[in-house]
Amino acid sequence: MTVRLLFGAVVLVIFFAAPHFLAEFQLFQVCLIAATALVVLGIVVVTGIAGQISLAQAAFVGLGGYGPAILAARYGVPVWAGIMITAVVVGAVGYALGQLTLRVSGHYLALATMAFTAIVQLAFIHSDAVTGGAVGMQMPTLEISGKTFASGGTLYYVVLPVVGVLFLAVHNLIHSPVGRAFAAIRQSETAAAAMGIDVLAHKSAAFAASGFLGAIGGGLLGLLSTYLDPSQFGITQAVYYLAVAVVGGMQSPLGAIVGSAVFVLVPEFLQAFQTYLGLVFALLLLVFIVLRPNGLVSLASDLLRIVGGKQQRGAA
Repeated sequence: MTVRLLFGAVVLVIFFAAPHFLAEFQLFQVCLIAATALVVLGIVVVTGIAGQISLAQAAFVGLGGYGPAILAARYGVPVWAGIMITAVVVGAVGYALGQLTLRVSGHYLALATMAFTAIVQLAFIHSDAVTGGAVGMQMPTLEISGKTFASGGTLYYVVLPVVGVLFLAVHNLIHSPVGRAFAAIRQSETAAAAMGIDVLAHKSAAFAASGFLGAIGGGLLGLLSTYLDPSQFGITQAVYYLAVAVVGGMQSPLGAIVGSAVFVLVPEFLQAFQTYLGLVFALLLLVFIVLRPNGLVSLASDLLRIVGGKQQRGAA
């Protein structure tokens, strides 16, 4: 308990100190990493923990962005409330998607979720009166108690707390009976069913959690980009989020943060090779799938294991 309190205190100090040392654009990047990590966290839950291959995350993100924008433009719903309402609805959509598609598995499940993403993107493009069609639509500015949050410096105080709370919630979920049921299903659905676990209900719950997290992340990303373009929510972006999860570490919430940091910051260091970024990320994904399937976070555990082994040998 003392260690947790100390860790929490350090996190709070860093959180409040960072704006005094980082420039506006750097705070924007921190927010972008955090929001992307939240989206990828949904993949960690449904694929890394529950073992269900999903390419629906881009669709959840798109719904999470368009939902509050449409509610604000048509019905005057505050953006913060629109994000919450949309997240609940998208979570329900994720649950329904799970009920419809999770009677299949493997590559058939991947194809089913890919089709869902394609359908949602086409709906964005062809619903001109509602979504602005292929042109897209403006994301309204976030206002809370009369204060406007429109820059990296101001959104920092909204995005990071929201992401932090949801990461803590997922951490608790993973170590709860539900999380252990997810892990059992990933290892063997037959064995999980024999233990009395309702496999279909838990699979659908994993999709619901993925949809909820993706929608919140989509709303936050919309606030950061200020504009919603339907081309951002297709199959290519779904593969991008999956690549982030693989590089960071599919089975660890920390992997979502590490992978997001890599994919957000690497383009900044490769300005001269912007044309080849797709190739760079593809090669990076291939290398990690072959050589480091557990992602970058596994490096830390390997180092700790090596250090611990050396200390034991030294003590002997």
